[in-house]
Amino acid sequence: MRKAAYVAMFISLALAISAFPWAAGARAQGLEPEIEAILPGAAWRGMPVAIQGSRFGDLQVPGVCSVTFNGADAGAAIVWTDTYIVVIVPEEATSGPVVVTTLLGESNPYDFTVYEQPAAVPCYFAEGTTRAGFEEWLTLYNPHDAEHTATVTYMVADGANRIRYYNIPAHARVTIYVNSEIGSERDVSLAVTATERIYAERPMYFRYRDAWTGGHCAEPALDTSTTWYFAEGTTRAGFDEWLCLANPGGADAETQVDFFCSDGDVFTVRCVVPAWKRYTINVNAVVGPEKDVAARVESSQPIVAERPMYFSYRGAWDDGHITAGATAPREEWYFAEGTTRAGFEEWLCLANPGEEDAAVKLTYHVAGEGEVEQEVAVPAMRRVTVPVNAAIGPDRDVAVTVRSDRPVIAERPMYFEYRGAWDGGHLSLGAAPSYEWYFAEGTTRAGFEEWLCLLNPGEVTAQVSVEYSFQDATTQAQEFMLAPGQRFSVLVNEVVGPERDVSIKVSSDQGVVAERSMYFSYHDVWDGGHNALGSAP
Repeated sequence: MRKAAYVAMFISLALAISAFPWAAGARAQGLEPEIEAILPGAAWRGMPVAIQGSRFGDLQVPGVCSVTFNGADAGAAIVWTDTYIVVIVPEEATSGPVVVTTLLGESNPYDFTVYEQPAAVPCYFAEGTTRAGFEEWLTLYNPHDAEHTATVTYMVADGANRIRYYNIPAHARVTIYVNSEIGSERDVSLAVTATERIYAERPMYFRYRDAWTGGHCAEPALDTSTTWYFAEGTTRAGFDEWLCLANPGGADAETQVDFFCSDGDVFTVRCVVPAWKRYTINVNAVVGPEKDVAARVESSQPIVAERPMYFSYRGAWDDGHITAGATAPREEWYFAEGTTRAGFEEWLCLANPGEEDAAVKLTYHVAGEGEVEQEVAVPAMRRVTVPVNAAIGPDRDVAVTVRSDRPVIAERPMYFEYRGAWDGGHLSLGAAPSYEWYFAEGTTRAGFEEWLCLLNPGEVTAQVSVEYSFQDATTQAQEFMLAPGQRFSVLVNEVVGPERDVSIKVSSDQGVVAERSMYFSYHDVWDGGHNALGSAP
């Protein structure tokens, strides 16, 4: 309340000052704001643009300071400084003059072109940091036949946001070192926009709290939502859980997070996520120790949510994993990856955010052996954990279909000592089958092994095509047949050879599910693994 009162008082004072005769005199003397350049000089609606000039003032006073595109108000700015403003081209914008209005009046009109079609296509990442011990990357994949430019907005938690532009050749990928783009000791979320769907992933490698080493990788949220759900989460000994919220919109988001535990306890957190900023919740501090916990996020404005976790599993295998949430519970979920081979422990986490108990049937598609079924009850507002090794036995590669009589959320964490050397863990949210899947990240450099895992959950054989795209814009193709119910793995290193940075497009004439797992010793120091569900168009 005190902050709101101060803001209201400041606005009133600003309005009064703007009416003083000396303010009009200042405008008459040429002290009004001046636009010198707009980058880019033309854009689509929904894309961010940067306005360079002078005398804008150090902050955007609500109700006084604005940017208009041929009369259409751009709303709250992403960045507002005395010489630099970043705003989103509003949906109502048309080609014509851009004008900046401040306490000292209106700027010179600056001509700007608004492209009519197509509209900007966004994707988002809530998590990200360049703190000591963290290295963050952004990989961008253009599967189209023409070059495209991606606009990346870096939403810095406690500093000025930044905007960058990256040209991506046709059928190529680009890798960006985020630490170099925004500097060190920053918590950051990302918004990526282009005029065609550009696929993105955000790998991060770390030495967490100067102890646990590894890496995780996230596919983006392809849209914002007012609701997000997570099935996995724990504050047991050796686990640190976080929830990251990003608001890529022009209005502050009033947000409520409900954490519901396997023992029936429910904890609630309320917070405000500022416009074009991120907010982080320490889940261990909220629910206390020794809790297995799922989460539901509800917000007054569309936002993005991710849940990173860092761990020392059983005191031996340290790493981290991450996922964006699901925007809604479903009655069916599918997982392409999974194994109970020596050195691997696989789990399924099922959360029921509804008010009625759910009866869940798990179908394990065991490679080379057929199907195994298991029934699980998930009480209302609870989560249940299923040990897959116990359900199907050791030394099996497995995909999973989850079917429920009530909408639920499903995630699959795995922990491992890969080839007896690289220990860690990774995780995936479940998916629905798709005819196309895209992966931006991938590498066969020394110290990395990459796998592509596919599941055909249907009743008809699927003809699958895989296109591998490299940084030099060359491609390589692979085709195979996937029988009904079959789970299949491809060691990408063997297909494309060593020392390649690679993105992947999977196409099928039947609906399939695709995941990509990678195991690594990053810089020969930080070992672990990460997994990503592909992005479906």
